[in-house]
Amino acid sequence: MKNTPRPSLVEERFFPFECSDSYGVEEEYRTLHWHQEMEICYIKQGTGTYLINGVEYPFGKGDIFIINNDDFHVCREDQELIMQVVMFDPSFLQSGSASLYDCEYLRPFLEASGSFCNMLRSDAPYTPKLAAVLREIEEEYKKMDKGYELMIKALVLKFLALIVRHFPAEEKAIPLPVSRKAAEKIRDVILYIDEHYCKELRLPELAARFSMSVPYLSSSFRTLTGMPPIEYIIRRRIARAKVELMATEKSILTISGECGFGSLSNFNHLFKTFAGCSPGAYRRA
Repeated sequence: MKNTPRPSLVEERFFPFECSDSYGVEEEYRTLHWHQEMEICYIKQGTGTYLINGVEYPFGKGDIFIINNDDFHVCREDQELIMQVVMFDPSFLQSGSASLYDCEYLRPFLEASGSFCNMLRSDAPYTPKLAAVLREIEEEYKKMDKGYELMIKALVLKFLALIVRHFPAEEKAIPLPVSRKAAEKIRDVILYIDEHYCKELRLPELAARFSMSVPYLSSSFRTLTGMPPIEYIIRRRIARAKVELMATEKSILTISGECGFGSLSNFNHLFKTFAGCSPGAYRRA
């Protein structure tokens, strides 16, 4: 949804680009999210599953993902996951004024639900070339020699041009599993939940607020995110509770109430279900 505010994850706005290695999945990114930057992820080691716009992509070493700034996504690691993460604002690639060339380079992102696919498999013949370009980008970003900004921009353009040139016609993209209108509404629902998950939230009120029926909200939400709305709310609360348990001295009872759980027993039960241990054990770990 073009008018929906998205958080920014790139801190240096004068050069809206970042490249780093991610070891596992940080707690704050273990729930479904999106952001204003475009993202490229290269799996250096390990296995896991990406959920993007309701579609699951099991991955392994050598796979590459291209993620548009409108894509719902979350990465779930299986073991020993290390991935190179490249993030940049779309304006990073513009030549000073919008042109047909800018749009052409962004096609792998903008048409991920049409001509292109979010996942580029390691066994595709062109993927090693793409991986080599990503390694060059990483090296330039680490060294930051004179002119590194221009060199990185040139390498990103090369990366995207290679996708446009070599993407095999037989590898069809997976279309968005719900209508664009439904996706926009679910995006707004998620934003609302993210701002109010510590309060009492009920499906009938959520559906009425966004002019949807409860069945339509539930089915569209599950199709696009891979989980029902109530589970998403619980996961957001659990994620917040984990932060509070590790970063504060608050009692478990206090954290339970502040994170939106109706009772301590309910909090303990749900925390153990989703986190695999009790709140107390998590704090002591």
